[in-house]
Amino acid sequence: MNRKTFPQNKDTFRPSHFTIRVKLLLIISGILIAALSGMIFVATYYFRDYSKKLIQEYNLGQAQLIGVKLNEELDHLSYSVRQLSAIINERGIPAQRRDAYVADFFAYNPDVVFIGLGAATLQNSAPESGEPENARTIQLRHSYYNQEFMRRNELRTEAVGAAINDGTGRLRTAFEGNTAIKDLGELNGIPLLAIAVPLIRGQPGPVVMVIMEADHLLRSVRESGITEIFQIFLVNERGELLSRFHNTEITPESARTIPIVKNLLGSGSDNGSQEYSYEDKEYLGSYQIISFGRIGIVSTVPADRAFEAVYLIQAQNLKIMLIVLVLAFLFVYFFARTLSAPIRRLLRATGRIEDGDYDVDIAPTTHDEIGTLTNSFISMAHGLAERQKIKDTFGKFVNPAIVNRALNSDLRLGGEERICTILFSDLRNFTGMSEKLKPEEVVSILTEYFTRMVDCVHDEGGVVDKFIGDAVMAHWGALVANPGDPSSAVRAALRMRTALLELNSDSFRKRGLNLRFGIGINTGTVLAGQIGSERRLEYTVIGDAVNLTSRIEYLNKHFGTDILISHYTYEKLDPIFHTVELPPIQIKGKSNPETVYAVLGLRNNPATPASLNELRELLSIEYNPDIARKYIEASSDIILDEKALFEK
Repeated sequence: MNRKTFPQNKDTFRPSHFTIRVKLLLIISGILIAALSGMIFVATYYFRDYSKKLIQEYNLGQAQLIGVKLNEELDHLSYSVRQLSAIINERGIPAQRRDAYVADFFAYNPDVVFIGLGAATLQNSAPESGEPENARTIQLRHSYYNQEFMRRNELRTEAVGAAINDGTGRLRTAFEGNTAIKDLGELNGIPLLAIAVPLIRGQPGPVVMVIMEADHLLRSVRESGITEIFQIFLVNERGELLSRFHNTEITPESARTIPIVKNLLGSGSDNGSQEYSYEDKEYLGSYQIISFGRIGIVSTVPADRAFEAVYLIQAQNLKIMLIVLVLAFLFVYFFARTLSAPIRRLLRATGRIEDGDYDVDIAPTTHDEIGTLTNSFISMAHGLAERQKIKDTFGKFVNPAIVNRALNSDLRLGGEERICTILFSDLRNFTGMSEKLKPEEVVSILTEYFTRMVDCVHDEGGVVDKFIGDAVMAHWGALVANPGDPSSAVRAALRMRTALLELNSDSFRKRGLNLRFGIGINTGTVLAGQIGSERRLEYTVIGDAVNLTSRIEYLNKHFGTDILISHYTYEKLDPIFHTVELPPIQIKGKSNPETVYAVLGLRNNPATPASLNELRELLSIEYNPDIARKYIEASSDIILDEKALFEK
């Protein structure tokens, strides 16, 4: 029967440090982290994108609304200054009346600092001035100051006049019929703006120059209550800063470098939106260009402020993820215990079974696969316990090595030829002694005797084949052959001699017994295997070598010895034993004489007898040649050299 074998890797196997509980925690935590992180990422991405669209729409709508209001205000201002200019230029109007109109104009427009009426003149500019040659400039014919504004803001006429002279050279495009607007900087902390309006819209000719407070342009923005996160500023058609609201970082010099201003100047569109980076910060911006002076209204918001709600929700989602992860971790931890705890109990029970303890005390705690496995394991443990019980019980009748091989189906039915060493031992005169003893005493004596003898055989690797009355049959090499089997058998015989001497000096002496035995050892070819009938099989060895061993054991009575070995065993024996060659003897049934050897002991043992006489004295063997001759005659064995026998 072919059996599948498995490698014995118990010593090489190393358990992992990652237990089932750890693996479950890592896997489920990883899945949760991946899933929740993915959900948060996707939700944040779409929420951010949606928020961006809303903010840009709001930005653009805000810029357009401011543009509408600003365009209306500036159109109204330009209409007012044109009307005032017409009145001032009207011939024959009294100066007092003209001054009254001017005063009314300043009363209705308190942020206007100056009004001047002028015409275009040619001006030769120096090459180093940067102005084109024969450039136009504004030559003012009438100038009016808002004295109330100047007094309120502590402005001097000379300072305002210098600003006016600076502005007249930079508003020359107004002579071409286009409204021009320019930032004049600050006077006493008051930002001023210069506006040049043609008297006839869209046609070249005289212009009206207005100097006003720049913040006037965004006054309606302030009054509308726009939140401070939005940064609003105005630029002219050249990208120069005109006014700003909620933005102190932009300067007149840096305005045209802002990406959205560049887009405003170069896109060709009146409005637009974009996300841009400026000075290591991200912004969302929109712009609207109005018709009056091509002023651009730019509304921006820092991305970190715009997406503050997005990031807040993202942080809250991360906190929720952390809470879910902790709860899941705790749940998986305790759930894993319901898996790992029974498995650890199974592992401990497996270790106990591995050590030969089949009395496991575990029970299923669940009705799932782990519970089924536990129940099957208990059944297996009970089966192994029953198997071990059978093995232990059977081992009392049959050698344990044979039991193991039989249980593992390693024994072949029938027999096979093997080279074996066979040992027979037999108590002398025990039958007569047992007739004088009670049956239980006989059993007790034999049990103690057999226990010691079997131990001696097993200690030397032998197999006790059977007990025949008070005789013991053992063999070496039937299961596993070894070159040292003959020596092992002789050592076992010497151990048996020592054990019997100890029994005689102790427990047997207390019972008034002094037992002696004879041992015969032979080596030869036998038939070994499971031999018997269909109803009963027995693992044993049979053959002529076995029969010869029995006859050699019997010869101990002839020679007055206790251990005899055949010349077949002697030839394979280690030279460590002290033996005595005995005369050849013709054994009944054998065609050739057999030479046997008496074993005295180990050569290196000082207690080993030096001769047969010392051996007989040690063992209390009363050797009488006449009695020995009677044994010879009774056994029909013929001694070839009788004289040599009795001389020994």
